[in-house]
Amino acid sequence: MKLYKDTYTKLKNSEAITLSIGNFDGVHKGHQALIEEVKSYKDTKSALLTFTPHPMKALRDVEFQEISTIDQKIKFLRETNIDMLFVVAFDKAFADLTVSEFINFLKGLNVKRLILGRDARFARHASGSIKDLIPHFEVVIVEDIKRKSMRISTTYIKDLIYSGDITEAAKMLTRPYELECKVLHGDKVGRTLNMPTANLSIGSYVLPKNGVYFVTVDYNGKTYGGALNIGYNPTINYKISKRVEVHILDFDKDIYDEVLTLKFMKFLRPEYKFSSRETLMEQLELDKQVCRDLFMAYQNELNKTL
Repeated sequence: MKLYKDTYTKLKNSEAITLSIGNFDGVHKGHQALIEEVKSYKDTKSALLTFTPHPMKALRDVEFQEISTIDQKIKFLRETNIDMLFVVAFDKAFADLTVSEFINFLKGLNVKRLILGRDARFARHASGSIKDLIPHFEVVIVEDIKRKSMRISTTYIKDLIYSGDITEAAKMLTRPYELECKVLHGDKVGRTLNMPTANLSIGSYVLPKNGVYFVTVDYNGKTYGGALNIGYNPTINYKISKRVEVHILDFDKDIYDEVLTLKFMKFLRPEYKFSSRETLMEQLELDKQVCRDLFMAYQNELNKTL
């Protein structure tokens, strides 16, 4: 895949392309249907156009949560074997393009055909619609992909993640929900509970509901099992702001400022306030054992596919 990342005035292309446009946050099944349609046309190169930062961040200057970072998005899109990916800087100049200016921008990319969802909008204040594109390009509409009568969308997947239903979210993403997080210095309280944890910087990721999760942890080319906690530590070391920390099984290394890739595999239990330190420690031992068993099962399943 050829990657072109720049402001819209500098993005150019000489080869005829079939293009789909979108945020592609999560690169879920709905996005994958668009991409497969793009790739089905053999008279052009296949191409996608996405944005950084997310338009909601750029236009509203608010804390906006996403399923994937731009680097993850590029990684996931590379795996689709698309020919070209254009990542346009979503700045004020790009956001202010009129309908005709946006169409001229697409012509500068040598677009022959557009593959879009029925509700596609573009240009300043989302004033452009599919009918504006039809005089200039061949336009193919891909209908919504549904699961259990629900339209598969980034918004719906976010709601599933917020609610802790990471299993259903994974089915729509076609892979476990994944975070790439830097390890921060913490209070080191976990060590006193026989459960040392890595405190994580979450950035603008969508965060599942409070509780304990079984996760896999990729670090330095190796995959580990882990117990991840989201919450306020209500029993010991209570915090006003939510924290995310992971205990990595059979792991004893200094990894401050390192980046971990965490994949949510299973929700285990809500966050509780325990009656004593001893009861908390007993539960933490149970959590570790459950995660150990689940990681062993995960490895066994993985070995079957190799």
